[in-house]
Amino acid sequence: MGCHLVKTAVLLAAYNGSAYLPALLDSLCGQTDPDFTVVMQDDGSTDATPGLLSEIAGRDSRFVFGSEQGSHLGAAGNFLSLVRQAEADYILLCDQDDVWEPDKIAVLKQEMLSLESQYGADTPLLVHSDCMLINEAGEVTGESFFRRQGWDPGAVTLPRLLVQNNVTGCTLIMNKALQKLVAAHAKAKELFMHDWFIALTAAAFGHISFVDRPLTRYRQHGDNTIGASAQPLLVRGLTALRNGKAAKRRILLTYTHTAVFRKLYGDELPVPARKIVEDYLATRHMRKIPRVLAVRRMGCVMQSSVTRLGQILFG
Repeated sequence: MGCHLVKTAVLLAAYNGSAYLPALLDSLCGQTDPDFTVVMQDDGSTDATPGLLSEIAGRDSRFVFGSEQGSHLGAAGNFLSLVRQAEADYILLCDQDDVWEPDKIAVLKQEMLSLESQYGADTPLLVHSDCMLINEAGEVTGESFFRRQGWDPGAVTLPRLLVQNNVTGCTLIMNKALQKLVAAHAKAKELFMHDWFIALTAAAFGHISFVDRPLTRYRQHGDNTIGASAQPLLVRGLTALRNGKAAKRRILLTYTHTAVFRKLYGDELPVPARKIVEDYLATRHMRKIPRVLAVRRMGCVMQSSVTRLGQILFG
């Protein structure tokens, strides 16, 4: 890349976020890496969000608006619209209610550059990190989202991610090769979670790396679409084991999501990834014991001891 600064796009999808936007915007302005543009897109807010975005755009030229401002696309649709619009070497997703650590962009970009030096910039690559949990007032309630969820940082391969996602959208950076694939194939109305689809794409076509540092303060409040559980992992696990129907629905979702992923990429999936996907989908029609054994043999195992036990009992 030479000595010039690398263009980076931060994609901020906003909707009725005025309560928390000022803290986020301050943290973006305070990034130690100055080489970024924030592409902001409000989804039709009825609060002060549009005014806050206009104010920051008026005083900092790094903040610009997306072309589908106010279009009512929904959370996933808004993010994917921004992904399709992005023109940058590296892309980060940004939630309106979080707070970024000052060196977040710098650390993620450095790890991405390391990956690209190993695999090449034409390979679809994703880097993500841990995050800290904060409450509505910004007080820290958990030092590690990964530990709270019981996730395995080493689960970066396609078989592991087919059955349980651990990539949170607000923690990731993707390179242009990955962005192009996602932009061309993702359809918001068909996805359960856009970050899960992005993670599967990276694992199928390229590589994923995890940074074991909380680079985002992930705010938990009543309006979170998906967030961290307030209960300890063991309590959640025991509750789940007592509720077999919910556990079965969770496992069924992995088959549904895998089928959608297979449909959206079709024969463009690399042959090894296509075989993994099709082999996993085929296990759905097996009898119980052969299915459990086949899934484990493929390496499609969930990430904590509790979820792995649930996978055996209810899978």
